[in-house]
Amino acid sequence: LKEGLRIRRSTFGVKSEEAADATSLLGGVYAKQGRLDDALKMEKRALRVYRRVHGDKHADVAIALNSVGLALWRKGELDRAMAKFEEAHEMFVGLYGDDHEHVAMVLGNMTLVLDVKGKGAEALAMKEKALDIQRRTLGADNENIAISLLNLGISYEEQDMLEEALVKYEEGLGVVRRIHPEKNSA
Repeated sequence: LKEGLRIRRSTFGVKSEEAADATSLLGGVYAKQGRLDDALKMEKRALRVYRRVHGDKHADVAIALNSVGLALWRKGELDRAMAKFEEAHEMFVGLYGDDHEHVAMVLGNMTLVLDVKGKGAEALAMKEKALDIQRRTLGADNENIAISLLNLGISYEEQDMLEEALVKYEEGLGVVRRIHPEKNSA
């Protein structure tokens, strides 16, 4: 991947969108390897390039802000992560309005910080909001809806809200069964 990044930079220039894409991909690989400092460095570099290429109000910039936020969250830098998520959220809402799958995605990432900070009730409310947006934008029977429902079930269970957890688990299972009937036949 590093060689590919070097080739892209020499072909398209250091400030190109393609170089930023490759840099962000490299950051993702570093994160999976546990090289969190390197991952953050690459995500920040990609963000700088996207800003140079697109300015401050573009979907690629918002996605890069979200990626930097995730890198910071992985490193345990929760306040800085939340600041990046909030900036990405504001940008997505400005670009697409409140009802967009990217808005739901960044809200979900904001709940990662809230959960770690022990703000489970606030995280639950935000997860419900993200799920509502996903339902409106993706439709009822979607893999992401199922995942969100199951994750909400876990969150409710962790808050000892067992009836609510059961409802979310059953609803999530129903979605999985509808979108994957071949895997659920008896």
